[in-house]
Amino acid sequence: MAAKNKRLTVLSEAEQYALYGLPDFDDAQRLEYLALSEAELMLAASRPGFYAQVYCVLQIGYFKAKQAFFRFDWGDIEDDCAFVLSRYFIGDAFERKAITNYEHYTQRGRIAELFGYRLWISGFLPQLAHQAKHSVRRDVTPGFVATELVVWLNEHKIIRTGYTTLQELISETLSAERRRLGDLLSEILDDMAKATLAQLLVRDDALSQLADLKQDAKDFGWQQRAREREKRATLEPLHRIAKVPLPKLGISQQTHLYLLCYAWQRYRQFTDNLVDAMAYHMKQLEDESSAIRKPSGSDAYCCSMSMIRWPMPHHSAPCGSAPTRSCQKTPLGHRSTPECKTGEQTSPALAGG
Repeated sequence: MAAKNKRLTVLSEAEQYALYGLPDFDDAQRLEYLALSEAELMLAASRPGFYAQVYCVLQIGYFKAKQAFFRFDWGDIEDDCAFVLSRYFIGDAFERKAITNYEHYTQRGRIAELFGYRLWISGFLPQLAHQAKHSVRRDVTPGFVATELVVWLNEHKIIRTGYTTLQELISETLSAERRRLGDLLSEILDDMAKATLAQLLVRDDALSQLADLKQDAKDFGWQQRAREREKRATLEPLHRIAKVPLPKLGISQQTHLYLLCYAWQRYRQFTDNLVDAMAYHMKQLEDESSAIRKPSGSDAYCCSMSMIRWPMPHHSAPCGSAPTRSCQKTPLGHRSTPECKTGEQTSPALAGG
């Protein structure tokens, strides 16, 4: 009992029942799974004895539903048994005899062969362990690993192993994965890196630094861009640590590894955001530059102010658009410096220019 209690809980009770519990058919499911093909009926008819034939029909239907075999008493499947008797054995007197172990295992082998499946043997364990090792590098949730193993067994048409074997295999695999990642992280993380990672999880009266880093910029405004630069600077040392070893690691969620992976990915995202913001503002400047009236005929308009030097937030001021300045006509080819008359206010950027 103590050993049983120490086993890892891989599946919930509902999940265990879905995989290993005896099917509980409704009327529609009986019609679907207990309606046998000619080959299936021939297999059932080959069994010695009426009760063994009924048992075989039920076992075939249950296998089609769950790709597994079950030991059951006649009292457990009364409705299914009544359906089979009324469909295939009309008028025959049915005696509920117990099925011998020999008959049970013989039927398992014949049914598996009919559907192209192989019965589980210990020789498949190394292959299943290899698949488990691969799965935990994607997700260390026990239920996820169990599901992946069941899918692999079905794809290879191998009857699934018992739940206890599944528990022990997944538990051993998760322990080995934790040791592997622990050894790798101890090699790449020094005390300073560990302290930096720990700081991301420290909570104050508001949000932890990690939660703050998860917030995306709301727009391309100057304040948001400055905030993105600050976040990027916070993650820069962690990104430098993570970018070399992470591509070589399988990924599963232990605290330091998760934070390193997050720092690596988020740092790159902040960089992309800043590049996008720069592209956005450059496009604005290009559009505003194109909006300035070009020379026509023998005269041209010019303005001595520069868009870049115009005080923020007005990124540009095309000729004639600023209420405090007026631009003078200058004949084409004239070499003198163009003059602008000052109205109510002179831009600080142009004072003394």
